[in-house]
Amino acid sequence: MHGPRRNSLALAWTRVLGATAVTAALAGCGEKKPAAEPAAQAKTLPLVAMIRAADWIGSEWSEDAIKFGLSEVDLEEGRDYQLKISSAQGDLGTLPNLIDQARDAKAKVIVALQDATLQVAVQRVKDTPVVFHLLSDPFAMGAGTTDSNHLANFTGVYAPGFGDPEQERRVDLIRRTVPKAKKLGILFSPDEALSVTLKDKMTTAAKKAGLQVVEQAIASVNDATQAAQAIVGQKVDAIEIYGNAAHSAFESIIQVTKEKKVPVFSSSPFEVMKGAIASFYPDFQEGGVEAGKMVGRILKGESPAAIPFFQLKTTKLLVNPNTGVAVPSSVTSQANRVVGDSTKK
Repeated sequence: MHGPRRNSLALAWTRVLGATAVTAALAGCGEKKPAAEPAAQAKTLPLVAMIRAADWIGSEWSEDAIKFGLSEVDLEEGRDYQLKISSAQGDLGTLPNLIDQARDAKAKVIVALQDATLQVAVQRVKDTPVVFHLLSDPFAMGAGTTDSNHLANFTGVYAPGFGDPEQERRVDLIRRTVPKAKKLGILFSPDEALSVTLKDKMTTAAKKAGLQVVEQAIASVNDATQAAQAIVGQKVDAIEIYGNAAHSAFESIIQVTKEKKVPVFSSSPFEVMKGAIASFYPDFQEGGVEAGKMVGRILKGESPAAIPFFQLKTTKLLVNPNTGVAVPSSVTSQANRVVGDSTKK
């Protein structure tokens, strides 16, 4: 990606972080051919079924980034393909039904967002092409053994450990942001294998760095407030969150922690806009575009078997100094963006 289109997507990212919709950037990139008549031609267009496990803050932007990637290979929604978006809304038991619905609808491509969706897709989708994104470990989900040796109908984009395979850089960020921290709280989703794995790695890294660790499970979105109250009650100095249930309930969590001025760290930059103090995260912008290009190549006739997995290695840091907890200048100076600072790009 280069030139005006790269600049357009960068501008869109800035607007989203400012709580403005990103779709305007998509509308302005490249020349437009006349769009198909929705009612008359939608049935003839190939279906792209996008399925996510949970509705994280910023979900819509991730989908727009994929559509931007499709535009990079000159494919436009409504003209070249139709898009259907569905979500399990954190109820992972509904994922098999959503996957089956996409197959029954004869989807040309299924886009699996988040690890839990990919896991179900591997179990149930044997022929339909699947492109994954917003996840950490496609290998643990059974999609392949290496980037080039994978199931013939699967490909996609992943970021090991969400940009930090051993969670050591996150621990370092916490220690630099909250220098006096001695006790770290971890909120996690016990029914999600990846959440448990990342929680365990964070625990190991934190203890190695001299931090005491308190773990608190969030079984479902409805348990978030109680779980947040429980962990804050244990006098933690900072909190890290993992898992779809925890992220889906972020606003409930931040409401509790804000009252006690306990800083929350997250892998989602959008949650920093909603009150988390900092996020160390993969470049989801780049990943979404790459995933979109993969979908486009498949729509044009290429086999997923010939498309290697793309490992997302670029990471970024977003900091919010407006949470009521002071952030050292040594941290803000290293951030890619600082909330409220228009000079940081």
